[in-house]
Amino acid sequence: MTAAADALERLRHELQHPPFHAVLRPEPVSVDLETGTVVIRLPYQAIFGRAEGSPEVHGGVVATLIDMAGHAAVAVQIERMAPTIDLRIDYLRPAPARDLFATARTIKLGRAVSRVDIDIHSGDGKLVAIGRGSFSSLAPTTEGAA
Repeated sequence: MTAAADALERLRHELQHPPFHAVLRPEPVSVDLETGTVVIRLPYQAIFGRAEGSPEVHGGVVATLIDMAGHAAVAVQIERMAPTIDLRIDYLRPAPARDLFATARTIKLGRAVSRVDIDIHSGDGKLVAIGRGSFSSLAPTTEGAA
């Protein structure tokens, strides 16, 4: 397998691994290891609505997608989980009830902390939210191991 194929498979793993993601059903779109960028598609589901029959996606779903994409951008590069340390979100407009796309770009891949910028676009290409996250890139410790 090529490095790009390996990275896409790692992204697929990161999106399928947590049981919570089975509810969301995120899909990997692309990985660019050179720029530290991942793109994830979140297929729209009626349960994502802000309210019953709402034409907009609940902000918590958008926040979850931002967190998921930021984590994935770091995890595909360090080849292990990257727990969230801090997350900031700016909602720019209501997310319409349609597929959403997250583009997460690693802006600093550090030994201990990595930072990622995340854009959320609706299926029609409109920017609906932006986020910035800090994620732990520390290697797991063996402290307490027998």
